[in-house]
Parts: sequence; structure tokens; C-alpha cells
Amino acid sequence: MGDLLVKEGRSQDAIAKFSVVAHAYGMRGEVGQATRLLRRVIQLAPMDMAARTLLIDQLTARGQVDEAIQEYLDLADIYYHLAELDMARKTYATALHAVQQGNASRDWNTTILQRMADIDLQRLDWRQALRVFEQIRTLRPDDEIARKQLVELNMRLGQESLALGELENYLTYLGSIRQYETAVIFIEDLIRENAEAAGKKIGTTFRKALAEQLHLAGRTDDAVTLLDALGESLMAENRKPEALEIINQIITFNPSNVEDYRVLLKQVQES
Repeated sequence: MGDLLVKEGRSQDAIAKFSVVAHAYGMRGEVGQATRLLRRVIQLAPMDMAARTLLIDQLTARGQVDEAIQEYLDLADIYYHLAELDMARKTYATALHAVQQGNASRDWNTTILQRMADIDLQRLDWRQALRVFEQIRTLRPDDEIARKQLVELNMRLGQESLALGELENYLTYLGSIRQYETAVIFIEDLIRENAEAAGKKIGTTFRKALAEQLHLAGRTDDAVTLLDALGESLMAENRKPEALEIINQIITFNPSNVEDYRVLLKQVQES
């Protein structure tokens, strides 16, 4: 009957018929039949919250938790495309809770958190986004996007020490798996995307970290060239203590002309 109503263009009547029959099946414990009809209702009326909620309950009851989670995400996506970001995020949060309470695949955690973080960024809610990316980092230490966001969000919030802590944490992780070139590219991107920090202390720290990763990657000449230019810039700005740190870092790399830098170190110390 419901299918005939659909063919006749009477969608609302079909939805009512499917809903009534689905409810009856559910009451009789025929969950499979109820689920099939509820899917038809949602196909016809994606925003039918009662039908979707009942479908999620039925799927969960049958142990089809992953399918229930997908229903939550489909609903959240609808809200998202309607620019109802608060409702979208609330639905994602509900889905995340369902994952953590049920036997769903843990892969859902990262997927859902990434979508929540995207909404927080769009709403310029830096602190909430930061908390979400911290969860992603814990679940997926290799997630480069989350790692970069953690550094940049802390910078936006004026928490430079935490930003550098996040950078150091990620570089340590990459070092543990000997991904030095990945680290080089990561820091180069940070420097390029945060050009306004070039003349600040954190910008200097970024370049020192880049030089260290270049050295570890076997590109000592590039590392020395980078530090040499940085040291000259610091001296021109009368930032002698920082310049001395740069010269000392070059010396630890033991380049072929290391003696020249030892002489330079002594000259700067005595100047």
C-alpha cells in the first residue's frame, strides 16, 4: 500500500502508512521488518526525527551499532548542509557518545571528532577546537592535520609555550619512527603559513627546529646555511644571546668548517 501511495505522488500518506506498519512490526518484535520500513520513511523524509530515532533504536537493539552511527552522521550532515551548525555538532556529539557506549568500530571516533572540530573552526571557537584536536591526537598520533592545528590554535590563543610543546611532541613521535623528511616538510609548512611569526622568538624556534630536522635527515649543509642566515639576522637585531645559541647549534652539527664557527663564537662572546 505504501509503495502504491508513493507511485501516486502521495508521499505524506505513504510516510504515515510506513510509520504505522513499522511501529506495529516493532511492537511484535519483528525488528528486521520495522527497520526496512523505517529506512523507506527516512528515504522519503530525511528530516523525520521520530523515524530516524526509532531506526537508530532498532539498529542498536539488533546489535547493528555501526549502522546506527552512520544514521547519526547522515542526519548531522543534513544539518550541516542546512547551515544549522549547532544542531550538526550536537548530533555528532550524540554519535560519539553512542560509539563510546556501544560496540561500534573505534574508527568512528576520529571521523566524528574531525567533523566536530571542523564546525568549531568555522564558528571560530578556538578553545573548543583545541580540545577536540587533542582527543584526535591521542587517538591518532600520526594525524598531521590535527598536529598542525594544535600548534596553530595554541599560537592564536597566545599560548606559545604550549604551541612549541605540541611541536616538540610531534617531532619526537616522528623521530621515533625516523620520519625526518616528514618533520622537515611539516615545519616548513608551519613557517610558510605563519609568516607573521618570522621576527618573533617563536619564529626563531621554528627555524632552529627545522635546522635540527634537516641535520637528522642528513642535510647538514642545508641546516647550516639556514642557521647561518638566522644568526646574522639575530646579530643585526642585536639579539646576541640568541645568536650565540645559533652558533652553538651549528657547532654541534660538526660541519666541515666547524673551526670557523668556533672562532666566530669566541668573537661574538667577546664583543
